[in-house]
Amino acid sequence: MDKGLPHNLHIFVNSVEFTTKVIDLAKLTPEQVKVVCSVSGDNGENNQRKLGKDYPIGQPSDPVKKINFYTSTCFEGCDIYDENGVTFIVSDGNKSHTLLDISTLFTQICGRLRDSKYKGEIIHVYSTTKYSRDVTLDEFVASTKKVLAEAVSYADEINKLSDTAREKTLSKIKYINEQYVRIEDNRLIVDKNLANMDIVNFKICRHIYRTYINLTDELKRNGYTITRHTFSEIMEKIENKANARVTFKDLFDEYHRLKTTKPFFSLESHEDLCAQIAVKYPLVKQAYDELGTDKVQALKYHVGNIKRELMKRQPAPTEYKIVKMVNTTFTKQTPITKSKVKAELQRIYDDLGIKQTAKAADLNK
Repeated sequence: MDKGLPHNLHIFVNSVEFTTKVIDLAKLTPEQVKVVCSVSGDNGENNQRKLGKDYPIGQPSDPVKKINFYTSTCFEGCDIYDENGVTFIVSDGNKSHTLLDISTLFTQICGRLRDSKYKGEIIHVYSTTKYSRDVTLDEFVASTKKVLAEAVSYADEINKLSDTAREKTLSKIKYINEQYVRIEDNRLIVDKNLANMDIVNFKICRHIYRTYINLTDELKRNGYTITRHTFSEIMEKIENKANARVTFKDLFDEYHRLKTTKPFFSLESHEDLCAQIAVKYPLVKQAYDELGTDKVQALKYHVGNIKRELMKRQPAPTEYKIVKMVNTTFTKQTPITKSKVKAELQRIYDDLGIKQTAKAADLNK
């Protein structure tokens, strides 16, 4: 803002709370911001109270400002004119009402800026959802269809009763404990739209926005080209698979990248991602903090050599270091030739700067 931003930001996010938080954190003035959100019924008073009296709720047709926020009231059928406008869509994984179906609302928003020279580019700022990954989309769809079929069968059986018998039966049921079924005009009605809504909501919250890969796949499937992204494929791998096979080199390079770069329009913290790696792979953090990237690269990312180098730097007695290095070097319960014992032990002595010729008998110490 201070350096003269060449374009105006049009941020579509279905959350007045998110908007007020951005205004507060960025210390945006009323002159810099336009906010368009619902004014119908109680929504108007509630939204204005959240924004504060200094930030009046605007209309889509009001003059554009440097930063413009729009909730779902503007997602469809609303024309905005700004030659210098750039569209941002924000999806916060912690707020399900900000997650948009790519094929419908997301695509609708992309057409709101009518005359912008940037209208071919959309910047999507998002974070993934934190839901359980135990149930797949296919499993949920199959389960929902089964429940729906059972509801249809149940309703058919009740509706086949005579009017008198059906009325008596339904009058004794305090409430219908069947998903997607309701009583209407003394008959059971199955609402298939509710089942479809459940599937759509599950797909959006627990599938599309569950992982970076799912979201990018969905965007591509709907004709979008992704030109820039900052998600971590390594993190995606280790988060989704408990026994994921990743090399130390890949983990270390990713840790280094996260430590030395800032997120590009991301709701994910690089520090949080680094912390996840450090918890699961503590050697990565230790090597980065104590040895540094150049040294790790010089050691060719060899885990054994890295551990030896870390041990050398420990403030511990030499004998202790020898024992620890012997423990990681020699294979247990396996015969080792004398010549190999002497060679490996000599290497340990050399690494520790011990001016002594190794003998196999030294192991007795």
